[in-house]
Amino acid sequence: MPDDNSLDVLGIKPLAKAVEKAAERSVDGVSSFFGAICMPAAEEFGLLLRDKIAAYRTKNLDAIAQKTKEKLEHQNLTPSGDANPQLIRQVIEEASWTSDSTIQSMWAGLLAVASATRAVADDSVVYTDTLRRLTPFQAQFINRIYGDPRCCSVNKPGAPKEGLVFHPENPLVYSAVGVLKLFPGDLGAIVPIHQATHESVLEKKDGWGIAVSRFRPQIEALVTLGLIYEVSFLRGGTDGIKVEPSLKGLDFYMRCLGYSVYPLEAFILTLQHWCKLRGVDPFTHKEA
Repeated sequence: MPDDNSLDVLGIKPLAKAVEKAAERSVDGVSSFFGAICMPAAEEFGLLLRDKIAAYRTKNLDAIAQKTKEKLEHQNLTPSGDANPQLIRQVIEEASWTSDSTIQSMWAGLLAVASATRAVADDSVVYTDTLRRLTPFQAQFINRIYGDPRCCSVNKPGAPKEGLVFHPENPLVYSAVGVLKLFPGDLGAIVPIHQATHESVLEKKDGWGIAVSRFRPQIEALVTLGLIYEVSFLRGGTDGIKVEPSLKGLDFYMRCLGYSVYPLEAFILTLQHWCKLRGVDPFTHKEA
């Protein structure tokens, strides 16, 4: 009877075993990290990771864990060990499917802000369903909007209209090209223009409206999710897109950075302070 080596015609079994051992070490590292931020359920999460999570998802979770550590170190935060188990479960079951670096970083932000106190952790669970619905393009657009200095061009921060929206004095208007560049892929492969290439989509104004329309459902879905209050496609998108931000969107963005700041006035003042440190005036800033 042939042994195992005789069946390994291509000589890949040693490589397979090495990959398997590496995967085991990765699972152990991820398990230790989640156990540290949610100690009561550490053993259960370790078993879940070993039984349910394959190599692809483990790699993604490991990336999220590393990004979370970086955010915690940046803010000099130490995990309390009392994070909401429901949040960790959502990360393991939902976030582990994404390999997009931007979305991974946003999951890491939720974990970082939730690891300090249980009260904040419970609040962060509210946004797990929102985050798991975002496409890479939507994630880029949300980060573009709320990371825009113009977003905090508010002289007297206070209670927003209907609790949902605030009005920057410097309008958030984005060029068609600026919006299209947010797509983390080849535009030529998805835009319905004959023989289009990534470069031609960005260069030819005649096609901008068609190209922007490809992303219109994703942009409008951000309004449905409450992450932006209103959006206007100027001349069908050819002349750009105007966005009205929302309090929920700002809160979501800050949490995905790893911060929890209340109330609205504190949000705006924090963003204005960051602009000042960079030497940027949000009231006169232009689209980059």
